[in-house]
Amino acid sequence: MGQFEVRVGDKMKKQTMVQATFIMIVVGFLIKLLGVVNRIIVTRALTEEGIGVYMLISPTVMLLATLATIGLPVAIPALISRGDIKEKKVLSVSLFISLSLSSLITIIMFFVAHPISAYLLKDERVALPLMLVGPLLFVVSFTAILKSYFQGKENMTPGAISTMTEQIVRMVLSLLLITWLLPKGIAYAVVGLMLASIGGELVSAILLTVMFLNFKKKNYPKSDFKLPKLAPVNFKDVLGISIPTTGSRLIGTVTHFLEPIIVARMLFRMGYANEVATQMYGAVAGFAIPLLFMPSFVSSAVTQAIVPAISKAYKKFDFTTIHRRLSTAFRMAFFASGFYLVIVMIFPYEIMELLYNSRTGAEFLKVMAPVFLILYLQAPLVATLQAIGEAKFAMRASLIASFIKITLMTLLMLISGMNIWGLVLAILFNIVLLTCWYYVLAAKRVAYKLSIRKILNGAFVLGIIYFLGQYLRGALTFESQLLQVLIITGILFVAHSALALIAGLLPK
Repeated sequence: MGQFEVRVGDKMKKQTMVQATFIMIVVGFLIKLLGVVNRIIVTRALTEEGIGVYMLISPTVMLLATLATIGLPVAIPALISRGDIKEKKVLSVSLFISLSLSSLITIIMFFVAHPISAYLLKDERVALPLMLVGPLLFVVSFTAILKSYFQGKENMTPGAISTMTEQIVRMVLSLLLITWLLPKGIAYAVVGLMLASIGGELVSAILLTVMFLNFKKKNYPKSDFKLPKLAPVNFKDVLGISIPTTGSRLIGTVTHFLEPIIVARMLFRMGYANEVATQMYGAVAGFAIPLLFMPSFVSSAVTQAIVPAISKAYKKFDFTTIHRRLSTAFRMAFFASGFYLVIVMIFPYEIMELLYNSRTGAEFLKVMAPVFLILYLQAPLVATLQAIGEAKFAMRASLIASFIKITLMTLLMLISGMNIWGLVLAILFNIVLLTCWYYVLAAKRVAYKLSIRKILNGAFVLGIIYFLGQYLRGALTFESQLLQVLIITGILFVAHSALALIAGLLPK
């Protein structure tokens, strides 16, 4: 029949939201753990200067990846989960769009890598790594589409396995390639990181292809590889969700792209050398922020799990289910992210030294950590708006907030003595503004209201854990800094779990 809709018996088992979320959280934790090991190796090998160079190109990679995937990771699961649209056509349209865009971006980057490095980023060492972005996008787009397909089937296992494998391969290749290329210079070492990313994604793509073919063989034995006839309506179905979603993400990535350019220019205007400006930006973007984003695997797992469920519930006007999913997502975000961020506030210098053998960026952690808890409430709200087909409202809010962030960052960095702190304060203001805005939009569309009592209970619990941690930090001293952090963290986790249980804040 040539379509994926033919079903044989009941071979295709769907995972519940709890199962899917648990799988993604466990795998996400392992991936983050591997990522920490990888970051330790990379940071110590590249030094602060090398990390600064890598962070200069990171926003460009994110921007181009957003353009290449054009919101397909959100559109595909939303369409697949509805069950009323031909899956084969959705996949065919998605592959055609993403691979075409990746080809176009590859050609463009070949010609503009040097001008971007020389005139915008003010560091010609990033030109060669930028040329490798194109090949990376081909495999990133392909893996994103297959992962999204399985997500739409409410089966997170294939994506989890491939992501785990990709991270392991990337870690091994990073170590080997940096060691080999570092003697040639920082620029070549960063090229090694890019090649390691390509290698990891390529292995992930091969694994996903094998799992997809096996899945198709078991559940759709009458399907074939003949390309279906595509009509404008097929593109409309996909682009109707993906473009508004891309608009929202694109705004954020464009802002992130402009961020190092503005910071470099403003610091240069203040009299800082290019190398110093690169190191200052790397302290925030390369050291502090990655640590603050460590619990993001929890919100990412929850978001991926709730999109299909909320999409179905909204189609039936089942607001009770939507509210329950959102509440579960918020509780998971609070329990994991809240505790982690408090630990970061208690041990900012110790964590930096243990991980990076440097205190660079530690001064930013204490200031940024409390606000980043609000950020982890943002993902479920955005996922809800996307699932109910209201991504355009999120895009509008993101556009305005991003403009405010860029303006505020520029103005603050003009103030004498503010330097890189202008960027930090602009980031924190943007997080608060955008999260509140998303909440207002979600509350209006699905009639959801946060419990003030739960918010106060959560703040009270985290406050107790913070002050208890500060007391234990002074009372319990060990010769080993690592041992002190681990023992106190263990004690605080038990206390946090008990208090969250008493306050009714544990996920249900």
